[in-house]
Amino acid sequence: MRRGAGWQWLVLGSASLNACAGGAPLLHPAHTLPENQVSVAAGTTGHFTLGSLQRADRRLDAAAAMPGGVNETRDIDGFVQGALTRFAVAPGVAPFVAARVGLGGHNEAGLTYTARAFRLDGRHAVEWPSVALSFGAVATGVLSRPGDEPSRRIEDEPGGSTGFRTFGLTSLKGYGLELPLLFGYRSDADVVKLWAGVRAGLERDSANVTLVFAPDAAVSSRADATRFWGGGLVGFSVGLAPIEVRVELDAAYQSIHGSLLTGQGERSANVAGWSLTPAMAISAKL
Repeated sequence: MRRGAGWQWLVLGSASLNACAGGAPLLHPAHTLPENQVSVAAGTTGHFTLGSLQRADRRLDAAAAMPGGVNETRDIDGFVQGALTRFAVAPGVAPFVAARVGLGGHNEAGLTYTARAFRLDGRHAVEWPSVALSFGAVATGVLSRPGDEPSRRIEDEPGGSTGFRTFGLTSLKGYGLELPLLFGYRSDADVVKLWAGVRAGLERDSANVTLVFAPDAAVSSRADATRFWGGGLVGFSVGLAPIEVRVELDAAYQSIHGSLLTGQGERSANVAGWSLTPAMAISAKL
């Protein structure tokens, strides 16, 4: 392996972690499944930052493009904000896989996987033939490692003064809680379902990271972040039993506070803004 290629593997390998820990979609209607009935769903979901979150994320790319990195106080603060956004909000595209089971009494449980996070939920619904109101509680767990090969090598860049170039996730773990509330409608024979709702949650993440200083000095470090978020969602499904197609769009306001251990000590930062999470899946009842 050529000089500098090792840290690039770690840094750009973090792309495999950018997979919707920031807000996995629900992708289920407000009505619950009958007792002992099981449904499975598979599809894809994206998580995209807007405004200040997007600008913070782009600062990492900007720093990586600078031969000397960033070393001014203001630029370092922006670098830390970008690092927190990258691993706490996790913009990117990911697979979506879920299974749900009816527990009887208008109760339901589900398990969802979105590449780096698991989501375990239980909920209860007040139901009528056409409409329902569902509320529940969710526990999430994050555990992931990168594994992608980088496309750009540090030795191809010109040297410069010491500064932060970029960072990569070596490993990541975390946990969270969420409270969703859904209102939904279904047509006769379950051909069409519509749902809308609100969600709020918190997540605590910690990561082992690789910090890269110009020109190519890589050191191990650590970071942590606490994220509070809240927002709304709309979704629909169309199909004939037992198969249906589901589409959902979530929007959330994210507020993150965290820190990154640097060569100048621990640097704390806050960053907040909006994110969008579109998703689509095919669901089948077993």
